[in-house]
Parts: sequence; C-alpha cells; structure tokens
Amino acid sequence: MTKKPYRLISITTVIILFLILSPLQDTIDRQRQLMGFERRLLLMPGEIAGSLVLGGFKGLAADLLWLQVETLFHSGQHYRMLPIMRTVTFLQPQFITPWAVGGWHLSYNISVQAKTDEERDRWVQAGLDFLKEGISYNPERYDLYFELGWTFYHKVKNYGEAVKYLELAVKFPRPDYVDDVLAHAYEKNGEIDKAIAKWTEILNSNNSFHEIASRMIRNLKKYGSTITPEG
Repeated sequence: MTKKPYRLISITTVIILFLILSPLQDTIDRQRQLMGFERRLLLMPGEIAGSLVLGGFKGLAADLLWLQVETLFHSGQHYRMLPIMRTVTFLQPQFITPWAVGGWHLSYNISVQAKTDEERDRWVQAGLDFLKEGISYNPERYDLYFELGWTFYHKVKNYGEAVKYLELAVKFPRPDYVDDVLAHAYEKNGEIDKAIAKWTEILNSNNSFHEIASRMIRNLKKYGSTITPEG
C-alpha cells in the first residue's frame, strides 16, 4: 500500500472512531464518580485513536479533538469537555493550551457548580493536579508555572504555594504581568522585603508595570502594604 492511501485510511480511522465513540460520553458522564474520571479518561476515543495513529497523525487527531473542545465550551457542555481535553494532552503533551484551559476549567468553572465545600475542593485540587502534570511535560516554559501560581494565589489563597510556582515562572521568558503577580504574591505572603525588591526590579526595567511600581514601593515601605490606611 502506498503512503498516500495509508494516510487517508489512517485519517479516516481517527474521524470514524471519534464519531462512533463520542456518543458514549453521555453515558460515561452519568456514571462518572466525582474524582475518578481521570482513570476512565485513559479509555477515551482519542487515546485509542492515538494508539492506532502514530507519528504525525497524532497532531492531526489532536487538532480535530481540540475543535470539538471549543464547540463544547461555547455550548456550555463543561463535563463533556474533560475526556476530550485529556485526550488532546495525551496526543500532544507539549500543546500548552489544553493544560492551561483544563486546569482553569476544573478549578474555576466546574468547582463553582459543586454542591458541597468538599466537592468543590476536590475539583479545585483536580485542576491543580492537572496543571502539575502539564508542567511535567513542559518544564522549560513559564506558562503552566504561572497558571498554577495564579490558581494558588487567586482561587486557593495559598500565597506560599503561589510564590513557589511564580518564582519558577520568572526563570523563563514571560509576559510582564507574571512579575507583577509575583510582587503581589510576596506581599500577600508577608514577604515585604521581597515584594519591594521585585517592584524595584520592575521600576528599573522596561516592564509595562513600572509606572505603578514607585507607588507600590512607597506604600510598602510606609505602611507594610500597598493599601494605605485611608483606603
């Protein structure tokens, strides 16, 4: 068999497998246990297709599945996104966006639908774990360190863990806002000297936040906070 027919057959196999197996997702959703979904996701259609379609075909399969994720997102079908998103990360672990969106989706979108605090916390933790897994495949980029640090900072209010991951994020080329969030995280974590040092670094650089850095430094030195007593 020549390469061209083989490629066409392989592509067709991916599409057919996805179309045949996707309707099973409704049943899986109804039967899922709250935090056991990751083990079941190992058997989702994209991963089966990924095992059959090797090499460059994995990229094609991931692209097709990611289009489906976007469709489900915009139609509000949050739970149905999860197995497909997991499949995309299986096929293309260096594709940053599914890791970042998946972690945010678990910790923010799905957790707020929880009926109990315990259930909510489990979904938030699932998002954190998802981001950590993504970092294991992409340790030389700022993106997922920042997403994890931001989730600890904004959602969990664990400023020590936020600092830990944001400090890792700034070791790599990154947007200016990463340093800004790290400076705030230092302050929230009670590390005022480090916050001042970070704002000073921002002030003396071309960082787009340098205009507010002097005010932050002044308030930290005077009040130990960027919020003055007058509010």
